[in-house]
Amino acid sequence: MNKLKIGIFDLTDCEGCELQVLNLKDKLLKLAEIVDIPIWRLGKSPTGFGPFDISFIEGTPMSKDDIEVAKKVREKSKVVVALGACAHLGGVPAELDEKKRKKFLKEVYGSRYKSKSEPARPLSAYIHVNYFIHGCPIDLDEAERVIVDLLMDKNPVRPSTPVCLECKERGNPCLFLKNEPCQGPITEGGCKAVCPSNGLRCWGCQGPVKNANFGAMEKNLERIGYKDQIENIMGAFNNQEESYNNFRNKK
Repeated sequence: MNKLKIGIFDLTDCEGCELQVLNLKDKLLKLAEIVDIPIWRLGKSPTGFGPFDISFIEGTPMSKDDIEVAKKVREKSKVVVALGACAHLGGVPAELDEKKRKKFLKEVYGSRYKSKSEPARPLSAYIHVNYFIHGCPIDLDEAERVIVDLLMDKNPVRPSTPVCLECKERGNPCLFLKNEPCQGPITEGGCKAVCPSNGLRCWGCQGPVKNANFGAMEKNLERIGYKDQIENIMGAFNNQEESYNNFRNKK
C-alpha cells in the first residue's frame, strides 16, 4: 500500500505549533508507519518536494519568499491545513496595522531603512486553505483528531462553542466578575480553557466564535475600566480576522 505523503512547512513563526506536533511522540512514530513525510525542516532532512496528499503550514506569510512557498505548497497539495494562530489569523504579528508598523520601523531603524517584510495577514489571504487547526500554540488533542480525520478521508469538524463553556466545565470563576478582561465569551473553544484554568485571561488565539457579540465585549471592557485598551485586547489575535474587521468598519 502506498503511503500518504504529508508535508509540514513553516513561514514566519516561533515554531511552537510544530513543537506541539513533535510532542505527539509515540503517536507520531506510529503515524510514520502509514505516512511518508518527505519534508519537515524541524523534524528531518528533506527528501523531496511534493506532490503531497496533505500539507500543514505554520506561520504568517511575512515576506515574498513566504508567500512564494505558500503558493508552491498549495499547487503541490490536495489538502492544505493552516497550523496555529499565525497561519489561521495572522497571529501576534497582525496585531499592528500597516501604518503603526511603518512608524515603529522608522523609529527603530531610521528613515533610510527599507523593510523587506510584507503586511501580516492570514495564510488564507494568499492561498485556499482547506482546514484550520486553531490556537497559540495548537492543542495536541485537536491536532491528533484533525490528522486522524484527514487520514480517514473525513472532514474535521470543530465545535462552535465559546471558551466560557469550557471554563464552566472546569469550575473556573469568571474573570469578568473580578473586573478582569477576558476574551472567552467571544472566542471559539477547543483549547480546554487552558489560560483561564491557569489564572490567565483568554487572549482569543482560537479566533472568534460564530456570531461573536463584539459590541457587548466592548461595553464590558469599558465597564470594568479598560476603555483605552479595547483595541489592543480585542485585536491581539483578531486584527486581521474578517468578522472582527466587519464589526469595526460598521462603527
